Amino acid sequence: MKAQTCSWAVVATLDEPPILVAAFVAWHLSLGASEMHLYFDRPDDPTADLVAAIPQVQVTRCDAAFWKTLGKRRPDKHQLRQVLNAGDAFAATQADWLLHCDGDEFLWPVSSVAASLDRAGAEAHCLITPVAERFYVNDTADASIFAGSFRRPFAGNPAMGRALFGRGYAMTQRGLTGHAIGKSFLRRGAKAAPSIHRPKQKGADVPSEQAQDLTLLHFDGLTPAHWAFKILRKADAVANHGGMPPTRHRQRQINAVLAAPEDAMAIHDRLKRPDAMAQQHLADNALLLEPDFVPEATMQALWPDHDFDLSPAHLNSWLHLRRPTLFRQFGLNAGD
Repeated sequence: MKAQTCSWAVVATLDEPPILVAAFVAWHLSLGASEMHLYFDRPDDPTADLVAAIPQVQVTRCDAAFWKTLGKRRPDKHQLRQVLNAGDAFAATQADWLLHCDGDEFLWPVSSVAASLDRAGAEAHCLITPVAERFYVNDTADASIFAGSFRRPFAGNPAMGRALFGRGYAMTQRGLTGHAIGKSFLRRGAKAAPSIHRPKQKGADVPSEQAQDLTLLHFDGLTPAHWAFKILRKADAVANHGGMPPTRHRQRQINAVLAAPEDAMAIHDRLKRPDAMAQQHLADNALLLEPDFVPEATMQALWPDHDFDLSPAHLNSWLHLRRPTLFRQFGLNAGD
């Protein structure tokens, strides 16, 4: 195996369940991240204390004092806060490459992340990492918040897409409920700035390559109730807090859930529990990914004295305590 020569770092803006943040940190450190720049969108988020003592982790609590150091007032739009935070990390990193992603996204390398980065040409300033999104197989949602298989986005016509991805294809982007275009590494020293999916450079395209043997695993909702929570949070941000309008497919999800909150779990299952025939179509078209993604061991190695509960019931209990109105609106129990 080729020796690892590239160093790499991760930046993320976080407002996530503590169990997800712990998995996100432990997993990427286990893969070889030399730095993790974590910006906590809620300055009082107690999860920051859990990870702050780790040498490779740089914690930033996004309070008024932080925004003042950037010469900004806190932007209303979450995406703008993400971009500013990523730019702050890019200016500070000593790693060769910086990945900007979300806390529910996990790198999955065939060999190693560094090996994939090593293969990038010297001219490439951006390495695009394709995405695969988690879906549920039968009742795997009851086993762990990280259980399930993954599907890659589909590039063909909608009629074939409906056959491949099943019911609700119109509420997806190429078959995925989140995004279908992946995220990117940006090479240190590039005359570009990180953005949400691709870096930007004024007046020019950023020289880019597609990553080889590297996938970003996306968990768009850790449980069905968590997915519904994210839908509701997005709708509230747009309606009441100056949030950025959602993509067309996400707006269709929002419309469907708000039109019939009591059907939120059925809508989730229509989107994220493809039947056996659709799963076979995915496999036949090389869109099915079944990695052995088990972050528990990396979490325990990092925090040997901590007892982690990755059950959906535990996650939903946390969500219920934080957003009890969500459960009442959708007619859920904490165990859903």
